[in-house]
Amino acid sequence: MYKRILVALDGSLSARLALKEAFKLAQAADAMLMVARVVSHDVSICDPVLRVVEAEAVDVTVRRQLDHARDFCARNRIRGVTQIIDAHGASIPGALMQAAQAFEADLIVMGAHGPRAVRRHLLGSVAETVLRSSHVPVLTVRDDQRDAALAF
Repeated sequence: MYKRILVALDGSLSARLALKEAFKLAQAADAMLMVARVVSHDVSICDPVLRVVEAEAVDVTVRRQLDHARDFCARNRIRGVTQIIDAHGASIPGALMQAAQAFEADLIVMGAHGPRAVRRHLLGSVAETVLRSSHVPVLTVRDDQRDAALAF
């Protein structure tokens, strides 16, 4: 059974559903859970003041998501840590896989967008890249389960 599970958040419904599945797996296996969110600040914004404002807004939202996950772990006696991963201009899938390797994850859980995400499918997605490149199993959870109850 899995002992170290990395779950990747991106703010989407599919990521929240993936988090719910990761919580179940962590409880069943008494596994350690890392809830991670990769941030990649938009360096294409020319105005440095706007870039800082955008980065701060993203950081507040990300911290809120990770705080909810940390609180859920504590309430449900799941051993867990949270981490904000700054991609520093690298690819998001690459940053996720580096975090999984550093955490020594034996499973990665992440959301995969449903059939409405045609554009993402054509351009390639983070989940697809991780699936193709990961050396550990990857569990993807789709967001077409619209009526699924969320953990929080």
